[in-house]
Amino acid sequence: MYGRPTLAAPESRPISTFQQFGAATEGPPVNVMKIAVCVKQVPEVAEIRFNSETNTIVREGVPNVVNPFDRRALAEAIRLRELDGGEVVVITMGPPQAREALIECLAAGADRAIHLVDQAFAGSDTLATARALAIALRPEQCDIIFCGKYSIDAETGQVGPELAEMLDWPQVTGVTKLELSDNRKVLTAERETDDGFETIECDLPVLLTAAERLIRPIKVKEPQLAAGRERPIEEVTAAELSTDTSIFGFSGSPTWVKEIRSLARPRCVEMIEGANAQEKAARLLEKLERSGALNATQQSRPSFAIPNDVEVIGDREVWVVAELLDDKLRRVSFELLGKGIELARTLNARLAAFVAGGSTSATVKPLVAHGADRVYVAEDELLARYSTAAYTSVLTGAIKTHAPIIVLLPSTSNGRDLAPRVAARLQAGLTADCIDLSLDENGVLVQHKPAFGGNIVALIISRTLPQIATVKPGMLRAARPNESREAEVIKLAMPNFDDRRTRLVQARKEVPLEVAELDEAQRVICVGTGIGGPENLAAIDALAKALEAQIGATRRVVDQGWLPRHQQIGLTGKVISPALYIGIGVRGALNHTIGIQQAGTIVAINSDPNAEIFHNADFGVVSDWLEIVPELTDTLRAARSSDS
Repeated sequence: MYGRPTLAAPESRPISTFQQFGAATEGPPVNVMKIAVCVKQVPEVAEIRFNSETNTIVREGVPNVVNPFDRRALAEAIRLRELDGGEVVVITMGPPQAREALIECLAAGADRAIHLVDQAFAGSDTLATARALAIALRPEQCDIIFCGKYSIDAETGQVGPELAEMLDWPQVTGVTKLELSDNRKVLTAERETDDGFETIECDLPVLLTAAERLIRPIKVKEPQLAAGRERPIEEVTAAELSTDTSIFGFSGSPTWVKEIRSLARPRCVEMIEGANAQEKAARLLEKLERSGALNATQQSRPSFAIPNDVEVIGDREVWVVAELLDDKLRRVSFELLGKGIELARTLNARLAAFVAGGSTSATVKPLVAHGADRVYVAEDELLARYSTAAYTSVLTGAIKTHAPIIVLLPSTSNGRDLAPRVAARLQAGLTADCIDLSLDENGVLVQHKPAFGGNIVALIISRTLPQIATVKPGMLRAARPNESREAEVIKLAMPNFDDRRTRLVQARKEVPLEVAELDEAQRVICVGTGIGGPENLAAIDALAKALEAQIGATRRVVDQGWLPRHQQIGLTGKVISPALYIGIGVRGALNHTIGIQQAGTIVAINSDPNAEIFHNADFGVVSDWLEIVPELTDTLRAARSSDS
């Protein structure tokens, strides 16, 4: 559930917030907060269409809205302002129509609005955008800058960390709770991780990115919008920010889109008929058996043998940044190495792994077995638990020293936090959340980036070295480990590091490793509110065990507390690509189906024949789940027993 109730926009703002909340307050003086909120106007994802003949996105007639995560950031900024007074400044960079986003923010209760509007900003990637925002916001001398966790159109979450780096501010991403100290100089934030939450204490100023469950957005009514249209909006051109306008827009962007392709996978559902649940279950399992989706060893991305070593030209290296969870290497690290083998062999480069932690000795052998020709090890007590500042320092230092041509990181909560910060410090291009990587005819890395709810994929090129990308777990093939392989191990010196602006107070683990890695599961059963209640999860769990599957959930299930937030699948949850997905009692709302588009086979079980999920499925069963799930479970158990 959300931590706070829905906020309503004020009918009118008081003449002086400072007088009302600050000057008249007895007791010790507090800092009057100044908070900036970066917002982006985005098209409604559900309305976006792709013209396959022209390879262009059709935007005509598509309404624009304030990015949902930014609306939450604004609501929290206004809540903080109301504690003691202060000012909330909203800022956006965009074409003239982006003014409407600022009007909505003013209507919601923001005090001022700044619009960076100039043709010179056109074509900006995230780094160029962050650069413009940093220059514009530096004179504001804010205490907090808020961004949304990511934008729902291009699905990037890079601007916030890149902006923080350019301002030399600490950052906390994916914030779900927030408290200020009595003197308003220290902030305590709860941050989402893949397996739980971290509580982080941070000195101000700080940059924060708002997760979905931080607060409900403010509802704005027409009278407030009308008043917002009457409010002044400061317009700023590129020349007003810098005499060198080439640092903005396309010319100032290290990445550019080479091509756009349709990624939508049309599905034509085959409805499974039968006289009763037993008959339907038998026919469904027969269909799945024939498709190979039920095979216990079936994988949509089969492993491959590591090829023999090739000649390395010069000292060129492709790096994979490995990630640890519970002091164990995450599977995505091996997937990245699998793709790294392909890239390095084509480029006549060495494949190297980078690993950091408090104790890393147990990680070297598996990394080498999965293809690393060299392993860079950063080992220090400061690295025992991930922190943005420490990991950014050690990784950027290693990159500057050893100059890899490609650096790949996982698109995990920590990977998304780290990669933009590293890229900004290196002034290098970054493409996040890729689903594949390839090389063009010139040996340049082509990064396959999905956008607009997975309807398209943009092929992105970087003009800078190293070429940096993060890749979604479960998208690439890992090599079969070869335990006989040997590799050079290089221990990295810990750089001088004394950044104590953020401090880890507590790390709370909520889910086991297999749930944290739900996006890498080969088979997933997803439950919707159609199962009735949490008391029925035992039957779903029995089917999952019989199928050797992991359990996911829709947003409504998570919001009602039936399952942890970490099991949510969809636009604001995890994007998965299993060989087999079975939705039980799932309505099929767009926010959810965006997260399953890359699944191999989709099965929908729902008692409502008109459920939207059937439009996104390969096989559909109209049935009471309480009748068909036990039949599926018993049949699968019997099949497993006979195989053993």
